[in-house]
Amino acid sequence: MKNAVYRVALASTDNRYVDQHFGRAESFLIVDVDENGDYEEIEQRFVNPVCNGGSHDSEKLKRGVEALLDCNFVLAAKIGQGASYELKEHGIVSFEMPGEVGDSVFRLDGYIKLLEEMGGALA
Repeated sequence: MKNAVYRVALASTDNRYVDQHFGRAESFLIVDVDENGDYEEIEQRFVNPVCNGGSHDSEKLKRGVEALLDCNFVLAAKIGQGASYELKEHGIVSFEMPGEVGDSVFRLDGYIKLLEEMGGALA
């Protein structure tokens, strides 16, 4: 892919659907997105889930976020406020955007382009 504009981590059990809660995800599909909104799969990145049956360990959460520091966005079926805040502290914007991977990337890209047209910024 030429000139990726941004990188996205998608919480997915099968690399086809964004279907996983951020805290329960055992892996993330990492994709690069170019200026046309086309994406290329880079890797499946395995992580230790940060959620233990509803309870959260702040050190596990920090380590989980650190595994995604090269990403600009995280898409998950669900994400709690604590995880969303921790990601934001590292400049990563998160969205609850379940669905097929291609559709989720398309919706994210459309949202980003709309914000840019309106002169807004994410963060």
